[in-house]
Amino acid sequence: MSPMISILVRRRGLAGLVGVALVGGCSDSGGRTTADATAASSGQASGTDTAAPTTTATGGSTESTDAGTSAGTGTSQGTSPTTGDGPTGPGTTETTDAATTGETDTGGAACEPPDMLIVLDRTLTMHRTPDGQKPVDGPNYASSKWYQAITAIEGLVQPPFDSSVRFGLELWPREPEGDPCVTLAQQVTGSKTATNPSCEPGEIAIDVGPGAGQAIIDLLDPATTRLCSSTPTGEALYTAGAYLEGIKAPGRDQYVLLVTDGADWANTCPQPDPLKAVQDLEAKGIKTFIVGFNGEEAQLGALGFLNNLACAGQTAKGFPGPCVETQDGWTGIAVDQPVPVYLQADDAAELTLALQSVIDDVCCGCTKGCDAPEVLFALDRTLTMHRTPDGATPADGPDYASSKWYQAVSAIDDVVTTPGLETELRLGLELWPRDPGGGQCVTLAQQVTKSKMATNPSCETGEIVVAPALQTGAAIDAALDPATTLICQSTPTGSGLQTAFDWMVDNATPGRDQYVVLVTDGADWDQTCPDPSPLAKVQQLAGAGIRTYVVGFFGAEAQGKAGPFLNELACAGQTATGFPGPCTPTPNGWQATNPDDPMPLYLIAGDGELTNTLTGVAAEIAAMCTPG
Repeated sequence: MSPMISILVRRRGLAGLVGVALVGGCSDSGGRTTADATAASSGQASGTDTAAPTTTATGGSTESTDAGTSAGTGTSQGTSPTTGDGPTGPGTTETTDAATTGETDTGGAACEPPDMLIVLDRTLTMHRTPDGQKPVDGPNYASSKWYQAITAIEGLVQPPFDSSVRFGLELWPREPEGDPCVTLAQQVTGSKTATNPSCEPGEIAIDVGPGAGQAIIDLLDPATTRLCSSTPTGEALYTAGAYLEGIKAPGRDQYVLLVTDGADWANTCPQPDPLKAVQDLEAKGIKTFIVGFNGEEAQLGALGFLNNLACAGQTAKGFPGPCVETQDGWTGIAVDQPVPVYLQADDAAELTLALQSVIDDVCCGCTKGCDAPEVLFALDRTLTMHRTPDGATPADGPDYASSKWYQAVSAIDDVVTTPGLETELRLGLELWPRDPGGGQCVTLAQQVTKSKMATNPSCETGEIVVAPALQTGAAIDAALDPATTLICQSTPTGSGLQTAFDWMVDNATPGRDQYVVLVTDGADWDQTCPDPSPLAKVQQLAGAGIRTYVVGFFGAEAQGKAGPFLNELACAGQTATGFPGPCTPTPNGWQATNPDDPMPLYLIAGDGELTNTLTGVAAEIAAMCTPG
């Protein structure tokens, strides 16, 4: 089991959350690991939901400014850095960034820029578009994966970024003498056939070193850098490992950045096994980032393969959640419907985001950015929420402020309207089960007084009331009112989690973390809606790299029944107290080693405690978006 790392995290923003004791940290691979941390705050962040984080490296001078707005788009874009004699002086860089949170200046004598070998797939399938079509936009064929990959890499390595990462370039397979490989135009038009030998190793085209960006840019040209036949992914990875091992320096981290469409390796060059190659790289202390550049059509065959590589490289989204450790190293868990946990890019814009997120994780002597994570509060609106936390009928009408429903709604409102929070987290709200309308669900007062019975259909899905985005605090606050937001019959916990999964997967952005915060009293799910299994759904979320915080809102009277159930969910969601200690990995995900242990592994909130509990969760997630 990989060790969990204790770190001290400094937050910017989140006014009012000073000194909250948390559990959370940030691994060097960008995957989030659970560890001891402390969140402190100073000032407030500002921004809108428009820009992904950018990294600025200026050789000692860094400046990041917030600029540009676009309300409610949920898309990301940023401006490329420029150098020269500008407002910040010669040789400095100014980056505009409207949605970057947790920026961290990591310069100084103790910082050693890491080795990063870009391992670029130059196989023939790279001539196609990301969705697998033949490009028709000659003569440049800018819609091809090859053109877009080269363009994105050139943007990644350009000065001054190459002062914060020691870049190098490997092209695979290698091109032997005699020009047996073909240009992009020749492959698209079929005017020449590649005749290079099959399953050759890669070639180190540009050595890893400081300031290598311009050499990489000068070498790569979509029109003239050739494509070659066969797909020796394993050979390429072993070439990378041998090279990096030969230049390894004490105290300097090393990374492989594999950029590939993932196609055809099993048919042309299944040996050496790429999975074993990445596991061997990790055994040498070299982490591997996997960028899969393919659309939906091509993704189907490559998805499981690339997920396994990301797990082996310990850079999978939500690592170790979607992964399992074997005798040979890490690999992906078995899931019925896998989704990408590698850095999936379907187009040029997503490829740029994916590559930028890698540099944000590893760069040194730079201002690191972190793309504000998505946090979906999944609130239990079932009828048992009308009771007090200890299970009694509230007697403090007309507001019934002692009820779980009143306290839960008020707590979420308090958290999402915390000054600065909605600019650091993309907050959203799901209510489950959904309200079908027509007066079938009931108000809190109607349920307490029994003046009306809920008649909504049983075991319905949840509903996304406010989609996760920046600046949504007011929208969530407006959507929740203890007196008028209705509660409904039956307890479809699994269906509510499936709703969260569907939205998160459909709206995933490369390099952006996602979290579900399940707020429930844990009651009655097994009696009314045992299927789909909530445990299986949290494991499914984890398999997609999405962590689930489990908040049980009840008193000692109700705890006994719900405790083991919520313990299982907390382990599956990788947020159990002391994770991974009390949890056991299985081929399908994590489970509680002893779910009946009386010590809660989930976050238990008693009467009047829920606001503090949710505040701590929000602060922990924000703290994990502090890279470095």
